[in-house]
Amino acid sequence: MKFACVASLAALLVAAAGCGAAPQTGPQAAPAASPLSSARAVAPPPASHTLELPPLPPSPPAHAACPVEMVAVADFCIDRYEAPNVQGAMPLAMQTAVDGETWCASRGKHLCAEEAWVRACEGPHGRRYPYGDAYVASACNADKPWRKVQWNRLARWPGEEAAEEAARLYQGDPSGAHAACVSEEGVFDLVGNVAEWVRRGDAAPHPGYDHVLKGCYWAGCYHQPEPDCEFRNRAHPSSFRTYEAGFRCCLEPPAR
Repeated sequence: MKFACVASLAALLVAAAGCGAAPQTGPQAAPAASPLSSARAVAPPPASHTLELPPLPPSPPAHAACPVEMVAVADFCIDRYEAPNVQGAMPLAMQTAVDGETWCASRGKHLCAEEAWVRACEGPHGRRYPYGDAYVASACNADKPWRKVQWNRLARWPGEEAAEEAARLYQGDPSGAHAACVSEEGVFDLVGNVAEWVRRGDAAPHPGYDHVLKGCYWAGCYHQPEPDCEFRNRAHPSSFRTYEAGFRCCLEPPAR
């Protein structure tokens, strides 16, 4: 930003309680239903054809304690893809930071700290964008047309009217589908696709504002022309649920 999954193809949604999938054992595991928030998560139905995804870039030597589905960055591990952290799966959306903390904790992880997320995005050379220092249009899923939001319908979440509106707004792409949208160390979709909740790096201005959104989303950034590693949306409390928000998890490996 609980446990019986109900798929609704017409509404393009996946309900989130109960048939919780076990944590993935590798970054290229087949897409599967995942335990989501206490309400629902937006996810379109699978495509009618087989999606050919680009091969993974070479990865640096991983920490011995990093799970195989995560990437070693500096002294921490980060999910290779946005939740549900499966290559080719549609990223979860309509998530709060609280949802994200719960989902990650159930896997022995947590939402990334803002500083760690930025380090993963910038890479060891401090790039402005995960793929380099010059902006490349369409490198990531960040240039879709903005769709006018009917907030009065979204406010009825988790009702069907809100679910239909969230599905109408959803423009996420399968995780890893943009071969150029990858960091030096092999982390995909850090900008674009869904905005990602992270643990706030500075003091919260009000109670409940312990997280910010990073990475912009499929329609770009608010009040900024190019989605880069530094952008942050600090306007919302951790309980805020919005159609474009997802997350990924981090983990500190035990000391060796």
